Amino acid sequence: MLGVSMIMIKAFLIFFIFPLIGVLAICLGIWHERKKEVERRGRGWKYLMFSIIGILSFFAGFYLGDEMQLGYLIFKATGGLLAIFPFALIIYALLFLVGLYISKEHSFGFGLKVFGISFLFLFLAFQGIMAYGAHEHYYAKYISVRTLSAPSDYINLTAEELERYPAIKEAIEQAEKNKMGVVSLHPNEWQRIETSLGRAWLHTIKIGDEYYKIEFHCSLASKKLPEVPERYANVTEEDLEEYSILKRGKELADKFADRSKPFKMSISLDEWLRIEDFLDKKGVRTIEFGEEYYEFELISNLIVQKYYANITEEELEEYPALKKVIEDANRSENGRAGLKVHPDEWGRIGVFLDEKGSHNIKVGDEYYGVGFICA
Repeated sequence: MLGVSMIMIKAFLIFFIFPLIGVLAICLGIWHERKKEVERRGRGWKYLMFSIIGILSFFAGFYLGDEMQLGYLIFKATGGLLAIFPFALIIYALLFLVGLYISKEHSFGFGLKVFGISFLFLFLAFQGIMAYGAHEHYYAKYISVRTLSAPSDYINLTAEELERYPAIKEAIEQAEKNKMGVVSLHPNEWQRIETSLGRAWLHTIKIGDEYYKIEFHCSLASKKLPEVPERYANVTEEDLEEYSILKRGKELADKFADRSKPFKMSISLDEWLRIEDFLDKKGVRTIEFGEEYYEFELISNLIVQKYYANITEEELEEYPALKKVIEDANRSENGRAGLKVHPDEWGRIGVFLDEKGSHNIKVGDEYYGVGFICA
């Protein structure tokens, strides 16, 4: 709430108070000179000079405070008003005094008017930079493409061989339908699959012309219970020290006790098996420590994703910006290219690839990695 209030105060100062100061100064200057019947002819160049003083002051402050990072060095400001305006106001004061000396005007009303004019132009310069920055932020959308090669380290499986590994088959079928396949699998079964395939670390498999990324995740979920459960096991401080992952899970459950879901953290396969053995000996997955109760859950999943999304030439024709940057990457010496595109097209291509399930794509026999960059 405090942060929101500060933003509102800054917005009020920028969009209301600052321009109001300039307008009031001009009005007071006009009123004062009319009251004193001061001669006001031949001042056009002077008003222009003070307009330029306001603009120059802001850009000089912007250069010193932001570009040269004096705002950070002096005020520890990483941007915004505090990084720019102290320097802009100092330069403004100096240039304003020089301008008054050059103008050879001694009227108080003239001073008020040129103060208001120069201050308004300082504000307008600031607003111009803000508007330009917002415009650039919105329109600075780029697509980058780099050529890729097919994975070189993979296991090649036929459809018949895949039948021996029903968990992998089920995950692949899910990935074909939902971009990602997730199948619950015990670590012992995963180790048997790796042993059968002759791979200690299985990352990629190929079936026909398709490549799939394979991951096996082990995790421990922990939750602090608000009430005494029906069944639980007691653990000692020594138990928690020996099984440090349980202790870490208990600490996280305490820290995030107000969460509606258990806190889940990744653990190694060996740690998963050790914790399972310990909890199996206890007979339950709920433990009591210091009259507080914690519920643990061991989770192990096989995760499969398509390594590349297949894009047909017909589909590519519907996204001319993507097609052009791919052609540029093919022509470049390093196999990389980038292209600035309209935000709507940038978003449309992103949605298309998300629906395909991967930002790594295959077009014909070629492979590409597509990246999305914004300011």
